Amino acid sequence: MKTTTEKATAPALQGLAAAHAAYCQRLAELARESQQRWLELGQRLASESTRQYLAALTPLKVDGNWQQIAPALGELTRKQWQCQLEATQAVAHAALEDQAVLAAGVSEAVSGWLHYASAAATGGLATVPITRMWASFSDQMASTCSAMREASQAKVKHPD
Repeated sequence: MKTTTEKATAPALQGLAAAHAAYCQRLAELARESQQRWLELGQRLASESTRQYLAALTPLKVDGNWQQIAPALGELTRKQWQCQLEATQAVAHAALEDQAVLAAGVSEAVSGWLHYASAAATGGLATVPITRMWASFSDQMASTCSAMREASQAKVKHPD
């Protein structure tokens, strides 16, 4: 009898392990994608900042006349503040967009895990009310996150 129980639980344990591995793999993919988005944003902001800084310094000519340099330095400072404000706005926007993408991805990963785990379980978890409630919640979260992502992308394409 003991060997029958062990044989019956072995596929269930393998299924649960596979579900867990798929879940962890999806979370790792989400982390890599997020890291890549932040890296690209950082590179873009640094490049823009450097370009604007060098463009602001271009009019400065070393001719010894400090009266001409003072207004240019003031303009340089103003442009740097403007660049920092734009960078802050870009970071805030990226954080909100990344949050929507991660929420949708985690919801997808949890739904997948729940699906695989219920398939692996011998009691048929798919019929348990909490499973149906979680599936409904996951579907709602996925549609909400998709709507947030679409709205965010539409705002990027058509700024106010």
